[in-house]
Amino acid sequence: MTLNVYIAYISPNGSTAAVAEALAHQLKKGGASVIVLDLSNRVETRSLIDKIKADENACLLVGSPVYRDLAVPPVTAFIDALPPSDNRWAVPFVTYGRACSGVALWQMATAMQDKGIRIAAAAKVVAVHSMMWHTENPEGKGHPDADDLQQVRRLAGGLLDQFATGAPTPLPLEALDYQPEARAREFKAKIGRPWMTVPKSVDEDACTECEICADDCPAGAIIMNPLPEFGTTCFDCFTCVRRCPENAIASAVPLVKIEVMIGERVKTINEQPLTQIFRPYRL
Repeated sequence: MTLNVYIAYISPNGSTAAVAEALAHQLKKGGASVIVLDLSNRVETRSLIDKIKADENACLLVGSPVYRDLAVPPVTAFIDALPPSDNRWAVPFVTYGRACSGVALWQMATAMQDKGIRIAAAAKVVAVHSMMWHTENPEGKGHPDADDLQQVRRLAGGLLDQFATGAPTPLPLEALDYQPEARAREFKAKIGRPWMTVPKSVDEDACTECEICADDCPAGAIIMNPLPEFGTTCFDCFTCVRRCPENAIASAVPLVKIEVMIGERVKTINEQPLTQIFRPYRL
């Protein structure tokens, strides 16, 4: 019987997409039927959820970048919309910019387990920090690299082997609760709170109302009125700042200051290993 796999992710700067593509390639190579969706496409997201509802034996791979130590709202909203099930399996995966992977994997797995979905494996993958695109040496530079993606492909191969020999062994939720206790408690306290974002301003003289920021926003947070206005679904990926051809959108917190804070966090937390596969079986 063919394994039906649905890979859903959001990827402001391409790192989570690279992991999703590596997973999809390896799973297809192994004979699985794979559907891949970028969750920034809200129409297609609704369609994918309908497909999953009709497929009781689906295997879901759900990917998120880590912001504020958590999975981003479009991903958590997708998980919230999933139907309950006793037969479906899932693999959460995250990318993070070297500073900290937070409790995003634990958060996603917990939400899926609450729906009866069992966790087969998980992955955290180091990536270039999405807030440092304009710097010469960003945190996580060069990642995900060939070794990171090879680990991801091995995860996909191990997953196929597990399903080929019967139902996988569930991954214990505790395996994804890997942050030190005090830090984990601090991060988990953010779950369910309003998402705090950095205020952004628009230079009215520079803005040409080209709508690139609204079209490219993965959260669908920008409307043109006629200048860009930022809604509550913004999660501070700064895609609008990065993609604006006129440099008309500015952060209330200078990017240089943000870079310093990121660098300090990398040194303070020093998360190891950078990329890690979590599974209840040997690869």
